[in-house]
Amino acid sequence: MGGEGSMSSAILTLRQNRAMLKKRNIRELRDLYYETSGKTELEFKEISKLELFRIKKEIRKRARQDARRTALIYVLSFVLAIGVLYTLYWLFTS
Repeated sequence: MGGEGSMSSAILTLRQNRAMLKKRNIRELRDLYYETSGKTELEFKEISKLELFRIKKEIRKRARQDARRTALIYVLSFVLAIGVLYTLYWLFTS
């Protein structure tokens, strides 16, 4: 039967990965993360109320456009499906 070599290789790789996971220490990983990042707190950009209002307005406008587009697609799909069904009915009943 073929494939034994690839399966034994996969099993060996899984064993090696499991052994490496057992060796790691969570504290060492955390310390390494803090050393490389340098910061532990998030920083958010400050924005004016007028700019925030403008962004919200733009998001709402896009949402309305997307909703209209989706509704139009559903209506056209429904009309097309009805047309196809009517055509099939008309072809096979004659």
